[in-house]
Amino acid sequence: MNTFLNVHAKRFITALTCFLCLFAFSSASATTILGMDIDKVAADAEFVFEGSVINSETRQDNNSGIISTYVTFQINDIIKGDYIGDSVELKFMGGVFNGQIVQVSGMRIPEMDEQGIYFVESMSKDLINPLIGWSQGHFIIVDDNGTRRISTAGNQPVLDVEAVSSIPRSIKKPLSTVEGNTDIATGVMTQTSSIMVKRALTVEEFKSRITSLLAN
Repeated sequence: MNTFLNVHAKRFITALTCFLCLFAFSSASATTILGMDIDKVAADAEFVFEGSVINSETRQDNNSGIISTYVTFQINDIIKGDYIGDSVELKFMGGVFNGQIVQVSGMRIPEMDEQGIYFVESMSKDLINPLIGWSQGHFIIVDDNGTRRISTAGNQPVLDVEAVSSIPRSIKKPLSTVEGNTDIATGVMTQTSSIMVKRALTVEEFKSRITSLLAN
């Protein structure tokens, strides 16, 4: 009897902890997290790769009851990090499982067949969103009449990427909180209208910018 109560108490506490964690990170409209410079996004990411989503599966943890979506990416190019394998699976909290819907405010889970460039914060930590800075480490590849170009997770064409680490602190804009699903890192220049995608960086140009940031 005591064993039964202990097991269920443990599950309740784990689920409650998860709820409180989500509550702490969420607002009525979107999740707010700390804004980042693109220099820091690139430097602090453990793994950066170009890939495409080839599978998405929602599972529920037997112990905690937490529902998460496991996204499998085909790796097309590794920009940063040591990883052996043609694919990688990343876990995003939330999803639909057996009629239960769990949504994390501000979370944008990569969808099937999506192509993009992903900045992974950690390959070992159990995070709400494995992408560093959430939308700040999530870039989508769009097709422009055969030319592959870069857009933000909020569908804003990326016009350029500039280092901001060299800007003196006295004149540098202080970091603030941003919305997890749409905002971009400082140093990423965008066009607000998605129809201006022709002006966006190509995939190779974007990767070259990130490689330069990492080299400096």
